[in-house]
Amino acid sequence: MNSFKEKFKIAKILASLFTHSSTPEEEKNYHAWLDENLEHQKIADRILNKETYEENSRLIKSFSSQKAWEKVYPLLGNNQSRMVFSWKRSLKYAALILLLIIPASFLIYNWAIGEQIGEITPGTHGGELTLSNGNTFNLFENVLPEGATEVFIIDSKGINYQTPANKPKVKEIKNTLRTLHGMECHIVLSDGTKVHLNAESQLTYPICFSDKERIVQVEGEAYFDVAPDKEHPFIVQTPHTSIRVTGTSFNVRAYADEEIESTTLISGGVKISSGNEVFELIPNQHYTYNKKTNTNTVTNVNTELYTSWESGSFIFLNVPLENVMSYLSKWYGFKYTFEDETAKQVRIGASLNRYKNMNPIIDMITELNLVNIKQREGILHISYKQ
Repeated sequence: MNSFKEKFKIAKILASLFTHSSTPEEEKNYHAWLDENLEHQKIADRILNKETYEENSRLIKSFSSQKAWEKVYPLLGNNQSRMVFSWKRSLKYAALILLLIIPASFLIYNWAIGEQIGEITPGTHGGELTLSNGNTFNLFENVLPEGATEVFIIDSKGINYQTPANKPKVKEIKNTLRTLHGMECHIVLSDGTKVHLNAESQLTYPICFSDKERIVQVEGEAYFDVAPDKEHPFIVQTPHTSIRVTGTSFNVRAYADEEIESTTLISGGVKISSGNEVFELIPNQHYTYNKKTNTNTVTNVNTELYTSWESGSFIFLNVPLENVMSYLSKWYGFKYTFEDETAKQVRIGASLNRYKNMNPIIDMITELNLVNIKQREGILHISYKQ
């Protein structure tokens, strides 16, 4: 459906279906059009829904019909008059058909050209803290539950714990810090370990480490700078691995909606348990667990490719666009969909500022001249450029 003339033809078929005056040929063309793209069904549902008839009626009254036809005619090519008006097989339905064609045509046309992509702003510091009693509150609304300040303080970046005087009494108490779309948060645990939590992530931890092991659970992405303590190993549990350290810096990425879980070691050493296997990493190594194939790998890498987000950048080196969009959407908080498999595999290389708007990133991707990115109803639609 590359030309507006074809889209207008579909608009007429939709109008005939609405008025129950369609021919077998029109119905055949209609189903072929539906098969072209999943989004076409959404358009048809909206136009053919009788509840939207009044909406169409208001729409046609909001602009000049004459001016609308003047805009449509040049897009139809030759024989416009015959094409449009020879189709009015029944005068009984003529007014209704005209009423439907104009809104339907403009709806399809606007769907094709897309909306102007609005400003897509970066994320900010934010987080929700769930206490052991189940109460949840926003860290940065300055409304804390009674007694909370005895355990931690909150600053502009996140939360800072201190070892409480009643350490034996609170050793079993656990809290969960959660970031949403477009949020990041820093936390200093009671042992001095620093954690930077990325967007759409959560960390569950004791408010005071009292046992032989310092155990926390993480989902999503987090950068750890673990306070050294050989007598009390620090253990990070993800849905599929257990990471054991004594004092080191490393990055963990374990999102439920991604196929790969990974650990990237910056300094020190870690032991990763996965099933019955144990993997020991040295600095500049990257461990991955593939959920689909249930396989583990360890490779030597440039760690900056996996940890740059923590220092304020995104670095992509020959990364599939599908992975890039998954990564960026969590931080920028936008919705997107791929309209074909080929677009997902387009490779991207870029170094980007994490705290700048995303619009220049979209411009950069489209300038590769490999994909189209259009916004419709607030969602970015990505398709391979034929």
